[in-house]
Amino acid sequence: MLTVGAFETKAKLASLLDKVSEGESVLITRHGQAAAMLVPPVRAQQDRQAALEEIRGFRKACHTGPVDVEALIDEDRP
Repeated sequence: MLTVGAFETKAKLASLLDKVSEGESVLITRHGQAAAMLVPPVRAQQDRQAALEEIRGFRKACHTGPVDVEALIDEDRP
């Protein structure tokens, strides 16, 4: 992954976009801190899909079946 400062990014945006279109990721920093990242669209879509699958798996793991609201209320009463 290539890392460039914000000022350099402004000066070299066209060449950075060429690198991204070739599959390379570019981390843009501002005052030494990560500010943004340029990634190829295919990778961004793959990352998004992987995150959705992880969320779906988490939801399935947390789902234990139907909830009896009256039983929950009764549990909370002294």
